[in-house]
Amino acid sequence: MQNTTASAAGRFTFRTMLAGMAAAMLAACGSNDPSRTANGSGGNGYAAEIRYTSFGVPHIKADNWKGAGYGYGYAFATDHVCLFSQEVVTLHGERARYFGEKDSSGNAITYLGQLGGFIGNLESDFFYKSYMTPDVADRMKAASSADVRDLVAGFVAGYNRYLRDTGANGLPAECKNANWVQPIAEADAYFRMHQAAMTGSSLAFITQIASAQPPASARITQARVTPATAQQLQQSEMLKALHVFKDGVIGSNGYGLGREVTASGKGIVLGNPHFPWWGVLRLHQLHITVAGQYDVYGATLLGAPLPLIGFNKDVAWTHTFSTDQRFTLFQLKLDPADPKRYMVGTESRAMTATRVQVQALQADGSMATRERTMYSTEYGPIATDSLFTWTTSTAYAFKDANRENFRLMDQVLLNGKATSAASLREALATYSEMPWVNTIGADKDGSALYANYSVAANVTDAQLASCVGTGLPQLALAVEGVAILNGNDASCNWSGHVPSAQRPYVLRTDYAMNANDSHWWPNQNVRLAGYPKIIATGPDAEGVEQGERTRAGIAQILDRVSGADGLPGTLFTVASLQEVYKAGRFYKPERWLGEFVTACLASARTDLTAACTVLRDWNRKEQLDAKGALLFREFYARMNEMKDASLWRVPYDPADPLNTPNGFNPANTTAYDKLAETVAYFGTQGFALDETPGARQVITRNGKPLVIPGGRYTFNNWRGQLANGKYGDPAYGNSYMQFVTFDDKGPVAEGMLTYSQSTHAFSEHYADLTELYAQRQWAKLPYTEAQITADPNLRTLKISE
Repeated sequence: MQNTTASAAGRFTFRTMLAGMAAAMLAACGSNDPSRTANGSGGNGYAAEIRYTSFGVPHIKADNWKGAGYGYGYAFATDHVCLFSQEVVTLHGERARYFGEKDSSGNAITYLGQLGGFIGNLESDFFYKSYMTPDVADRMKAASSADVRDLVAGFVAGYNRYLRDTGANGLPAECKNANWVQPIAEADAYFRMHQAAMTGSSLAFITQIASAQPPASARITQARVTPATAQQLQQSEMLKALHVFKDGVIGSNGYGLGREVTASGKGIVLGNPHFPWWGVLRLHQLHITVAGQYDVYGATLLGAPLPLIGFNKDVAWTHTFSTDQRFTLFQLKLDPADPKRYMVGTESRAMTATRVQVQALQADGSMATRERTMYSTEYGPIATDSLFTWTTSTAYAFKDANRENFRLMDQVLLNGKATSAASLREALATYSEMPWVNTIGADKDGSALYANYSVAANVTDAQLASCVGTGLPQLALAVEGVAILNGNDASCNWSGHVPSAQRPYVLRTDYAMNANDSHWWPNQNVRLAGYPKIIATGPDAEGVEQGERTRAGIAQILDRVSGADGLPGTLFTVASLQEVYKAGRFYKPERWLGEFVTACLASARTDLTAACTVLRDWNRKEQLDAKGALLFREFYARMNEMKDASLWRVPYDPADPLNTPNGFNPANTTAYDKLAETVAYFGTQGFALDETPGARQVITRNGKPLVIPGGRYTFNNWRGQLANGKYGDPAYGNSYMQFVTFDDKGPVAEGMLTYSQSTHAFSEHYADLTELYAQRQWAKLPYTEAQITADPNLRTLKISE
């Protein structure tokens, strides 16, 4: 890819990203021109300078934390006021009030949730009404430092200043004069942070918690009497919801490259989260400078007022989704006399019953009150689905360690003040409240870091051994890594999260990496073992077979430093790292496919000759023009990502996680059948067997078709929804990307925000970066004063009140 600072301009149009999505699900609104001036009345302690560089990135300068929050709140609202206003409605439990309960045909009105499933407005409202209470906001504020409280106060003031300046009639088209666009309160900002902390846990169970009700009839009396099977586990709505993380749909890659493997002797960081292209899990670029205290460029989740991933003058860092179990279920033995009471030892304890009311707009325009009683225990709320049922004998409670994560933003603030990879590790260990991520970093002196100071339920190995019962609990732990503890035994309860002293990390001068497998293998020569099992359980346990992106990630580094990748030299530069990245390497077919196609073409399966010929000639890379890449991708999916040990000739060996498993096992015949299924699928879709990804990975922005690079399972990542023959919206995949190194003047960075800065359809920054990304170019990420002032599209806005 080339790099550029040029800015695309013009008017933009928005297209519905998913047929059938509720009309209230907004993906775009509008924009104000950021070059205009906005002079406040002064006197209330809020002042900031916002400097916009190419592609609409705001650089906020302020003398204090109130000013920093104020400037970013204003800039954030400029880019996302409609989408965030809708999210505030969600946090308030008022979706049914504003967007309706059911349509005119009596169907529940739903919205596309952050994790990809559709959620009913009514179920969402009951969940959020019960979770986002005033007490939660008060506790979060009380636990926050003075700096974070000032930051939040400023963010709220800046966001509301934008609303005042714009006026209801001046809002973007999608929310112009909408009654659900309201000023926000500080509680809303804390609610959003709390919601963000629970993304990897409670948010996967919104419907299951909201809909949990006691058995309606005495005839629904018995718990499951037949042993649960792995197939039944796959039908559990709760367990299926977790696979958006377990299968890497929402995932990330991170490299921290140290001085032994870089040409400059400085550190290099690749940050590469794979997140949804819709909703508040989108990332937004920002640069926050508080005079003499803080100076960080990076990206943050929508509504979070500090960079979560980024860099300062000394160190850069990124995050990847970790394997920690942030929650547990508790299997409750119910009181035979009352299914709303549960037994702890010999004591019968009453569930807490809370009546929750929500308002629901009806199809005829009237408003109805809906009421539901929500049930909770000392462990947490009751949750149910088709497998985890509430009978007269058994129920399941859900306990989330991140419900008590009240210092997330203080943790983020400390990270940004780090002066080296080692001090970043020390910052992370201060609270250990990064809610669901590993951290990978490198500094200007060439030290590299992998660390997991995420949040895991504080369950000891002894509790896992004694509190997980036979049958369903043991099966869920082994197959899904989900702990179902004995709620009848008080000693099985836990509190807090695994402390910092029990957390894995490694500092190196060669490299450290992670791509969503556990902490166990961050470097070819490192094994981190012996940590609490709750950090890496079941299929993610220490020593298990490693995933595609982890193996490819290690192989890419080793091939670069040996020169086997064919690029000049044997050390990393930012340019060579970008070339390695965009190559789209697919590692497992490198280790298996050659033997398979040889056997296929020599077999009696003449129905597969054409397909095997295409796969034989494929270059084993997810590139836009690679014939065979799309065919293997769909074949790989039907083989469950080749996790079946019987596919491999050489089995997995934990002593050699890079090179094993490998080779095609000729005794396996299911692979032929799965390829035949893939060929049939291509026929139904009208795809040629040698169809290229570039012909099918297409989204439309501003009326223009844009071809998006990447593969569903590879480092260079893209997961589009197939519709009308194209893999497009709604999509997951590469989101904010950063390639950061250092020279004697400070950080030097290039990157990309793949879906662009703004969700407002008429903003000039709605699709400018997306167009650049489709051209396979990078944008510069200006940090130093010289870099910012040299930007050809620099604009400045000063605000105060």
